Amino acid sequence: MDKLIQILKSDPNYRNFTLDGQVIPIEDYLDVRPQTENEIRKYVKNGRLSVGPMYILPDEFLVSGESLIRNFIFGISIAQDLGRVMKSAYIPDPFGHIAQLPQIASGFELPSIIFERGFGNEFEENNLNMEFIWNAPSNAASVLAIHLLRGYGSLAELNTNLEEGIYNKALEKIKRVTSDLEQYTATPILLLNNGSDHLEAYSEIPSIVKQWNELYPDVLLEQNDFEYYINKVLGFKSNLKEFQGELRGAKYSHLLSGVLSARMWIKQRNSKIEYYYEKYSEPIAAITWTVDKSHVFKYPASYIRLGLKWLIKNHPHDSICGCSIDEVHREMITRFDWAEQIAEQIYKLSWLHLLNLIKFKQDKDNSYKFIVYNPLPWKRKDIIKFNYLLLKKKNSRNKLPIFHIIDDQNNEIEFEYISIEEKPRFTIENQTNYQISFIADIPACGFKQYSIILDSDFHKKHVEELAISLAKNTIENEFYKVEVKSKGQIDVFDKESSTLYTNICYFEDVGDWGDEYNFSGPYKKQIDKKYTTEDAKILDITQILNSNTQKMLRIRMILKLPSSLALERLKREENLIDNFINVSISLYKGIKRIDFEVEVTNNSKDHRIRALFPSKVKTKEVYADGHFYVVPRTIDLPNGKRWMQKPSPTNHQKDFVAICDTQNCFAVLNRGLPEYEAIKNEDGTITLAITLLRCIGWLSRQKMDARRNNAGPSLHTPDAQCIGNHTFELSLVIANNKLDWNDAEIHIKGKEFNCPLQPIFPSILKSPLGIVDKMISTPLGTSISSNESFENSITPYLPPTFSFLEIANKKIMLSILKKGEVGEFLIIRLYNISSKKEQTELKFFDSFSIKHAEIVNLMEQSPTNPIKATIDSTNNNKMKITLESNVIATIKIDF
Repeated sequence: MDKLIQILKSDPNYRNFTLDGQVIPIEDYLDVRPQTENEIRKYVKNGRLSVGPMYILPDEFLVSGESLIRNFIFGISIAQDLGRVMKSAYIPDPFGHIAQLPQIASGFELPSIIFERGFGNEFEENNLNMEFIWNAPSNAASVLAIHLLRGYGSLAELNTNLEEGIYNKALEKIKRVTSDLEQYTATPILLLNNGSDHLEAYSEIPSIVKQWNELYPDVLLEQNDFEYYINKVLGFKSNLKEFQGELRGAKYSHLLSGVLSARMWIKQRNSKIEYYYEKYSEPIAAITWTVDKSHVFKYPASYIRLGLKWLIKNHPHDSICGCSIDEVHREMITRFDWAEQIAEQIYKLSWLHLLNLIKFKQDKDNSYKFIVYNPLPWKRKDIIKFNYLLLKKKNSRNKLPIFHIIDDQNNEIEFEYISIEEKPRFTIENQTNYQISFIADIPACGFKQYSIILDSDFHKKHVEELAISLAKNTIENEFYKVEVKSKGQIDVFDKESSTLYTNICYFEDVGDWGDEYNFSGPYKKQIDKKYTTEDAKILDITQILNSNTQKMLRIRMILKLPSSLALERLKREENLIDNFINVSISLYKGIKRIDFEVEVTNNSKDHRIRALFPSKVKTKEVYADGHFYVVPRTIDLPNGKRWMQKPSPTNHQKDFVAICDTQNCFAVLNRGLPEYEAIKNEDGTITLAITLLRCIGWLSRQKMDARRNNAGPSLHTPDAQCIGNHTFELSLVIANNKLDWNDAEIHIKGKEFNCPLQPIFPSILKSPLGIVDKMISTPLGTSISSNESFENSITPYLPPTFSFLEIANKKIMLSILKKGEVGEFLIIRLYNISSKKEQTELKFFDSFSIKHAEIVNLMEQSPTNPIKATIDSTNNNKMKITLESNVIATIKIDF
């Protein structure tokens, strides 16, 4: 940056330098060179330094749709503050592009997207030019797209040596590149990129441009930014060809799809924190701000922005993809910690105020009230779990107090508890931990009061962890019967269809000769041996719960695996070492899914372990949850002839992957596990494989099956072997007599699995401990006392059972609920996940009154580009809306 500022200062003919479509380099630079701020602002404002429209350049698949939107909001806001935002979505290097990117760009009034990676055979099959119209799903929006066919560094590393005062080598390269590219363009405007990774500005560019224009006066060469280029292309009003869909191919550039599973802990941690902001912290802050009649609550906008910026700083593609050096990813832990801590504090402080507004039902003195919160906009029946921490005196025996649970209507709630181990907040000898769980019915985007009543006369049977005979290793509810065989095989009997599914959550381990960018199996003389659940030693099969409402089995096993690849990398080591796997299987009354928690202690290197779910479905397509859209993909791979990198059988998912036939829908839900493969078996049925761990020791390698050449430097990355303890959460849903995933509401189940009901304990939250989601008491049952300083004189007015917002049509999903970036408005973002037009009613809480509502763009301003949604009517606390298929709509509400 110092060099660039000096060039801009010393040479007025140096027209422009573009900072890769992002603004974060400016933030970093001003941290260490604050005295240059006025100069930076001057160059940004006069167009010589182009910044934005994004805050950072992310991987699109591994972050949420809302994270992408906030990335643009931050980038555009900061760039505008500096003086000018470059109005073109220059996103050159991410490993593929999501189908809804055109609609997101259009929502920010950006007319174009410029990219390199992702095309497979579609470019030639659709006879596209480098300039084409990219349509979002269902033509929800369209933008101009520019495919950088020869990469984002087509004119990088120019030879700037002079020969008798002439830049001959540079001019020859320009001539060669333009001759190549002009055969693929639909307009007479060519884009040449003089830059690439880690390259600095060339001070010689103005002189080279001048010499070219003197040599070729009929072919004008200009130095400018991408917005200037796009305006030139749009000015020709050419009849461009059109394309619709995601970009996941690797014909012209590496796709590097193995990043979906490199350093899986990063993906899990990121997904958890994203959901914390999107479904808990920000919505509960918005709810508190909206219902607060006294207007005492200060909406924590700056805290939300700060926390999200720390999170988004982990979203650059080499970071979130896990394909950098170990030091980079160790630093990510701190940023994740900061983002999560801020989210937790926003959540707590919002609840501290909101709790004072709730008119709790009064119970006996020996009772402790708590709230169960549902972040989703539909009424919901689901499992709620919380930990009960019992403090004790040293050397005393610790027993859980005798109690029962009632709701706000005094209905007795059947619950279960088991002793658990938890990382202690206090010294471990002074606390005992129990997990309490029960089935709760909670209103839409709202809460319900429950109470723990201490009662020495109440007798609750404690189901101890008890080994049961192998002939009885079964659990069942009204939907499924799950049986674990003596060798660890899990069979599921679907009662509705009378169908038996065998080898569910079956483990498969293979060697990985790849790197952080790609999984790679054996190549040429390399050989491998596959290990599966059948090779495991079953330690025990234990019945943890077997009540009327909840049932749980746990399998403990040892899977002996090779320690690593052998030194010569021809095979895996003969030496086998213990890898420990625990599988907990849970069923719940009235809930149609089977939950799996898989704990793995990984001690091996250079391997990939997956959980396999064989179905009986025969189909040609798989449906993967994506960004504001469920992506249909063909299972058979395309012909990869003459591709830069052969097609990969693994692909991306967000909440779920599903396969359907004319009778059944078979889906696997996940929490933060973005890689799946749909495997076609010999009989034509499909097995869904979910990657749990991919353990490798190199940033990049060459001469392997997945890729022939390097994708980065050949650096050793021992942390990417992921040695240690890992926990993975999956769920199986089998739906019968449903037309497709939408009819089966798999998207609803995916959100419910990823956004569990949350408990809030007022007395503990208001205490000096400030813990929101745990019950803590002394051995006598006395709760930790509240800090009265949190109390105020407000007379409570919210009912103990409360719904803030309910959306009637479950095909219209709520993406975010927040306060507006500017002004005193409520913002809700919705999207139609269906491929058909959908209408619905939004019902807010009774005392909410809509003064005015309008559809705005993603910057929360009046849109210029069309948004295919309408507000049909508003009436007090109700709003009727219509969204065309696959449309994203942001609504600003004045109340």
